[in-house]
Amino acid sequence: MNTTEKKSITLTQYIFAIHGVQMGQDVLTLPSDVAAVAGTDGWISVIIGSIITMTVSLCIVGIMAKHPGDTFLQVLTRYFGKWAGKACMIIWGLYFLMSVVVLLYFTILILKIVLLPQTPSYSLVLLCIIPVYMVIRGGARMLGRYAVFVFFFTIWMPLLLVLPLGQAHGIFLLPMIKEGAAPILYAVKNTVWVFLGFEVAFILYPYLKNKRMAAKGIVIANSLSLVIYLLITLACFSYFSPDGITQYIWTTLRLVKPIEFPFLERFEIVFLSFYLFFFSTSVIPYAFAVTNSVEQIFNKKDWQLPIYILLLGLFFASFFHKLNYKDLETLRIGWGWAGIIVAYIFPVALFLYVTAHQYLNRQRA
Repeated sequence: MNTTEKKSITLTQYIFAIHGVQMGQDVLTLPSDVAAVAGTDGWISVIIGSIITMTVSLCIVGIMAKHPGDTFLQVLTRYFGKWAGKACMIIWGLYFLMSVVVLLYFTILILKIVLLPQTPSYSLVLLCIIPVYMVIRGGARMLGRYAVFVFFFTIWMPLLLVLPLGQAHGIFLLPMIKEGAAPILYAVKNTVWVFLGFEVAFILYPYLKNKRMAAKGIVIANSLSLVIYLLITLACFSYFSPDGITQYIWTTLRLVKPIEFPFLERFEIVFLSFYLFFFSTSVIPYAFAVTNSVEQIFNKKDWQLPIYILLLGLFFASFFHKLNYKDLETLRIGWGWAGIIVAYIFPVALFLYVTAHQYLNRQRA
């Protein structure tokens, strides 16, 4: 399936689409998650996690670049056969679906706790899936344009983290590597979860207009995410005490809470309201990946039925399951481990297999 010029996305849209997927609820929880394992050395784990992510991302681009005219399913079928390839695509589709469920319902939970405690979950789900539908029905180009808009519309938000630093204490970051390397390496597990989202490059690559820039684009996208996550982590580590930071679930939201203006109190509510755009750029590409995977499996183009089934399923599911943090946290951990297998291990194994397969074919020739 070769995408047409009308459906193609630019390098900028490709970069911000991948970067946007990585800016999910982990922006609020990352500092406390890594501090619980590695203390204030957790920022080193963030850098290591980013390096691992960039390496796997380049493997993904390397796989797709070997067959630039193919979709992900066509690549899988080429090397594994028709049925095994479709089975792999189904697994990826289920993984993308799990990602949508985790990110969407975590967004709803945060909204209910912080902003709208009396509002029914199904009402919030309905309000969230309407813009999801409007974007993904427009295809990859609409998705890319929306990601660019959100990036520049919210670019001021990370700068807010500088304001509380007047009360920060850099001494909290010292001494470095005080507990040794083991906690830092163990915390890398938490940081690679944070960078999940790069794997949508398997779906977006066929739409990229200038495919020769795909490697550069995905490195830039991951670098942007690294800068933001590193800024957030260092800001929280230097503002909260080493013991105090682990007392908060959504540390970043707590960091902006002291910010006040003469005309505005509880600025964290404004911050969270704008942060919903970040949540949307995480959910929407995964939702697009789900519907695109179904289209590939059934060999249909511009098929609207999967979009309706996905969004209506998410809406009706909110009637039958009461959201609570414990269940969603368990699901999030499961999603993280699934991401390590599907998004990290599989692309590296596939890249090695594809490279070896092509090498052996050249030797036989």
